[in-house]
Amino acid sequence: MFKKLIKNSLKTLALLSLTSFSFADGDPELEVNILGEKLFQAMEMSIASDGRVFVAERNGQVQLYDPKTDNMQVILELKSDMRGESGLIGLALAPNFDKSGWIYMYHTVEFPDDSLAHMHHLARFTYKNGKIDRASEKVLLKVKATIKRIHEARSISFDKEGNLYLSTGDNQYKKEYQYSCKTTADSNDLRGKILRITPQPDGAYTIPEGNLYKPGTPKTKPEIYVMGLRNPFRIHVDKETGWVLWGENGPPDHFSGNAGLDKALIPKGYDEFNLAKAAGFYGYPLVIGNQEAFVNYDPINKKVVAKVDPNAPVNIHPENKGLRNLPPSQPPLIWYSGLQEEFPEFGTGGESAIAGPIYRSKPSYDAGLKLPEKYEHSWFVGDYARGWVKAVKLDGNGKIKSISPVMQRIGLGQPTNLKIGPKGRLHVLYFNREGMGHLVRLENRGKVSGSVAYDTIQKPDRIPRSVGKKHLGRLLMANSDCMSCNQWSNTLVGPSFVTIAQKYKGQKNIMDGLIQKVIDGGAGTFGHIPMNPHPQHTKKEIEKMVGAILRAVK
Repeated sequence: MFKKLIKNSLKTLALLSLTSFSFADGDPELEVNILGEKLFQAMEMSIASDGRVFVAERNGQVQLYDPKTDNMQVILELKSDMRGESGLIGLALAPNFDKSGWIYMYHTVEFPDDSLAHMHHLARFTYKNGKIDRASEKVLLKVKATIKRIHEARSISFDKEGNLYLSTGDNQYKKEYQYSCKTTADSNDLRGKILRITPQPDGAYTIPEGNLYKPGTPKTKPEIYVMGLRNPFRIHVDKETGWVLWGENGPPDHFSGNAGLDKALIPKGYDEFNLAKAAGFYGYPLVIGNQEAFVNYDPINKKVVAKVDPNAPVNIHPENKGLRNLPPSQPPLIWYSGLQEEFPEFGTGGESAIAGPIYRSKPSYDAGLKLPEKYEHSWFVGDYARGWVKAVKLDGNGKIKSISPVMQRIGLGQPTNLKIGPKGRLHVLYFNREGMGHLVRLENRGKVSGSVAYDTIQKPDRIPRSVGKKHLGRLLMANSDCMSCNQWSNTLVGPSFVTIAQKYKGQKNIMDGLIQKVIDGGAGTFGHIPMNPHPQHTKKEIEKMVGAILRAVK
């Protein structure tokens, strides 16, 4: 995945260089709170029914965020082999986690005698007494990789029947044209796929009905549910419909490797967002984007054979160990490369698609914290390279109704994983250029602001619990000049933030005026000492700061 993140490198690096918090075109109705920080290359999370968040770090550590203590702690040190794109990347709690304590992970085991070959283990562990028991590991499935550590997509999700879905990357280095025909388009290889199995209590697994190939079919693997994928980095299974959702990281535009083909013969290297209602073949490296076909190439005789027929694709690669004739190629829901005419809401830049869940309100969700009603039936998706999170509104058949912004790029980095918690709030993992990550939670801003009372106490300065030590507005204030003149509970040069919050308590429609006052500066409301103007901040940033202050009292 990480190599793909610098496709269109000049544009991507320009985006990565931005470090300030920015909420342009984001959703002002959402409150942003940082739950955890300094996570090392945080890859995938899974959220328990009580709100605890288990986070997989690529080096093999698992961290646990506990909402009761508002802290994170390491609960497992797996020491996974993390050379290249290897490591601990997939994690999911078992559907019966509250009873069993089982956690499934997909991690890399080193082959010390071979710098290239390595093995990925899909394994089950047991969580007990506040830790994950390393000795409890039961390996269900092994996937051997034999080439440079690249395109190592790993993500785990469960459906409502308890079937486990696992994504795997094609593990092929892009130096020859149609290199993925040896894995992702090979029906006898587990790489470049989404696999579906049914875990058993003893640590084994069975094959559920409805996979792409029935057990016993020659030259096939019965675990395959979806094939034809290059690097399906993040997947999600919608429990209500059974739809399988994933983001697909595509190749560079018009890529033909050392074949040296005319780029007019080769499609763009689209990233995709896919929605599968049943098992199928999703094209790569024979078909991509909106059913755009590659040309089949004979690498031995070094010549173009024919253009691929999306309805009857054929894998002619000499190293293909599987079936030659493949199922019809299925189109994605969304495809984009650069500024895509069909999906202008996605903007431009590099591409690295990250799939999340579909939001559907439940009776168990907290009425004051859950996401606004407008997100009902919305599929949350992100893009690592571009840094945003968006909501794709779907109808009952999985067709797009609208696309709207949720979070634009912020200084915390780029999103790697999206999940809905038990109270109906959106959790996002972020990963920055230095490899450090954050766990962020988005909730309904209109319902939580000022929800907890604060008893002002003089010296030392006390920060209201209602603000939260990781509240994004508070962090923005700490990085500005706010604390030079004001404290939360004490009078310094200017009034305390609690005093300010008390003055405006209960007043409606004041946000725009307060934002402009912070931008312009001035004096008079709380005395003759002027407040400095703040033109260096955007209106969205100041809105977050003012929102943090107004939360100081009910």
